[in-house]
Amino acid sequence: MNLRPFLAFLVLGASSALAQAPAAPAAAAPVSDEVRKLLLTARDMRVKHQYTDALEKLEEAEKLAPNLADIYALRGDIYLAPRRRDFDLALPQFEKAAQLQPDSPLPKFNLAEFYFVKHDFDTALKSFSKMIADYPKLPMVIRHLVHYKRMLCELKLGHRQQAEQIVADNFTFMDDTPAYYFSKSAMAFEMGDIAKANEWVQRGVAVFKGPACEPYYDAFKELRWVPDMDFNAPKEQPKQP
Repeated sequence: MNLRPFLAFLVLGASSALAQAPAAPAAAAPVSDEVRKLLLTARDMRVKHQYTDALEKLEEAEKLAPNLADIYALRGDIYLAPRRRDFDLALPQFEKAAQLQPDSPLPKFNLAEFYFVKHDFDTALKSFSKMIADYPKLPMVIRHLVHYKRMLCELKLGHRQQAEQIVADNFTFMDDTPAYYFSKSAMAFEMGDIAKANEWVQRGVAVFKGPACEPYYDAFKELRWVPDMDFNAPKEQPKQP
């Protein structure tokens, strides 16, 4: 799975869109420069696939700030990296982050995404749907991403009609997100129509800049519809945003 920046740190599946989410209540103590530096270093190491070194930096940070949710979110993401995929180690980290930020939607997104990556689509669907119910005023850029993940879960569960209804109820081609285009692409992928799926990806990328498309395209990697760096690449694939 590819990471995206959230504030100064990285969290599971969270694109730059999630930076617009409502902030969690301020911590009792501010994050020290030392802890911030450790987290930034760990983030950069994770991006470079230096997982062992990144985990060591997080251990140092945890000793200094054991109640900082970002530490556990990033550690969980490292455990879920495509070359590791250690679900048993990742889940407690995301749960810890959620306990430390009970009012924030971000840890809840991470937990839902955990089940999506695990291909437990029933649990992921319930988790993403609960996010929509619990946070009805999420900014569109985040709300659309959550609805998009709901739609993908319905598709993978064989509920095409429900997936189509989510698209009809929430997306149009005039939106400020690429959700409509990538939803259409997903439906084509699920039907095995690679040419049509490619066409919808290309339409979306033509309208929106690459960074806006990346979290939508990354979901295709998790579903093995397009290659990630650690998966075997099919011969025909749309151009990555």
